[in-house]
Amino acid sequence: MHVSTDLVFDGEKGSPYVEEDAPAPLSDYGRDKADAERDVADACPGAVIVRTSLIYGGPEPGPQERLAADPSAAFFVDEIRCPVQVGDLAAALLEVAETDYAGLLHVAGADAISRHELASLLSGRPVRAASLADSDEVRPRDCSLSIERASDLLGTRLRGAPEVLEDP
Repeated sequence: MHVSTDLVFDGEKGSPYVEEDAPAPLSDYGRDKADAERDVADACPGAVIVRTSLIYGGPEPGPQERLAADPSAAFFVDEIRCPVQVGDLAAALLEVAETDYAGLLHVAGADAISRHELASLLSGRPVRAASLADSDEVRPRDCSLSIERASDLLGTRLRGAPEVLEDP
């Protein structure tokens, strides 16, 4: 099993990405992950390549929680992702490992939300807003992932960040 990222996409599709969509990364990180996906698929055709999104909710604050706690940080209202709670992701990965599934699989949160909304949910307070459109940063606008295939395959329920963080 190889874990990859939603950042293999350019964010311009206009609807959630499915497993058959071709990668078109904008960043070095996304390009490295897309290259790794190809290498894994070539070396081991029976492998599962799981694409996921922003991971949050571990026992210790992770990168998302640490950034959300920074009062000077600003978060894009127009950068959309499907954040996934680490326990949901771990349960899904363990379940996938028990199957004979091979190929790409999107395992992310059920809701497409902005980085700004995620930071507000994580911090429990209003956070500074920014616009990707007004910045010089080259980042995908909407890397939301369709989790329809994972939902059909797995018993693990992949919850959205609002559900997890508004009703812990």
